[in-house]
Amino acid sequence: MKFQQRQSVYTNLRQYCHMAKADAIVMVTEWSNGEGWDIAFDNKIISLTYGELQAIELLTKVKQPQE
Repeated sequence: MKFQQRQSVYTNLRQYCHMAKADAIVMVTEWSNGEGWDIAFDNKIISLTYGELQAIELLTKVKQPQE
């Protein structure tokens, strides 16, 4: 057997999302192999590699060109 510790951090989601319940949390946990993240919003879990997360960060910052 091999035991590994994973880095994680969490916070109350309400301070970032007004639609969240008062006790909702968001937790981000780095994969034990260091290649990605598990992101948990209460009961919803999203798993992303570093590349996938980087693509989302880029795309959410892109603004449509002015005509």
